[in-house]
Amino acid sequence: MTEEDLISLAEFRARKNRLLGRLLNKTYRFMSELSIKFLTQKGYGHFRLGHIVALIHIDIEGVNINSMAQKAGMTKQGMSKLVKELMDEGYVFTEKDPNDARAIIVKLTDLGIKCILDWKECTEYVDSSFQEIIGLEKLDTLKDILSELLLHAGRECGPIEYDYKSLQKKIFKH
Repeated sequence: MTEEDLISLAEFRARKNRLLGRLLNKTYRFMSELSIKFLTQKGYGHFRLGHIVALIHIDIEGVNINSMAQKAGMTKQGMSKLVKELMDEGYVFTEKDPNDARAIIVKLTDLGIKCILDWKECTEYVDSSFQEIIGLEKLDTLKDILSELLLHAGRECGPIEYDYKSLQKKIFKH
């Protein structure tokens, strides 16, 4: 290793707290902790944040798992697992698609609808918490910037697939 390499490494380490990936990851963890705190206080003991990924993609009239997976940028298998967990907890039920015997339609139960409405309240709580820290103008600017980046990422990369359960385990380690 050269003297130049050591200097470059030291400079990099000195700036590590300003790395975009690190900042986004820690901000996501903070947002997730606020969300879990809020949902736990609402009585959602077995609910994982990954479940909301499935719930928010269920239309009032129902939707098939393939469409849910596509909208969420997940595999059909990953979405099927989330739907099974949500069924076990009483948030959704399934029925055969009258137009396609091979497909299953996922529908919300009353508990599922309540959960989405509580999630809406949770997002308002998180926004309010962030607003208290950085103010409304900066929060709106942050959302605009992130939206622009994600719009560009969608064009460049196509849908991004996540393993939400593994990601959540890494973040919360419980």
